[in-house]
Amino acid sequence: MKSAIELFVSQKVKEYRDKRNWSQQYLADCINLSASFVSNRENPKTDDAFNLDHIDALAKIFECKIWDLLPQYPINDKKSL
Repeated sequence: MKSAIELFVSQKVKEYRDKRNWSQQYLADCINLSASFVSNRENPKTDDAFNLDHIDALAKIFECKIWDLLPQYPINDKKSL
C-alpha cells in the first residue's frame, strides 16, 4: 500500500491530469511511459508510486512547480517511523 505522501502525489497528478481532460494514455505518452504505468501509480490500492524523476517530468508537462505536486508540510505516516 502507498504511503501517505505517495497517495498525496498520485492524487495531485490525477487532479492535474483531470483538469486538462487528459487521458492516462495521453499523459503516459507525454512522459514516454505506458498507460498502465500511470494507472498503477494513480490507483491507491497498488504499491507503485511516482519517484522524483517522474515528479520532475510531470511538473514540466503540467507546467507547474515541482512542489505543486508535493504536500506543503510533512505528512504524518506512522508506517514509515
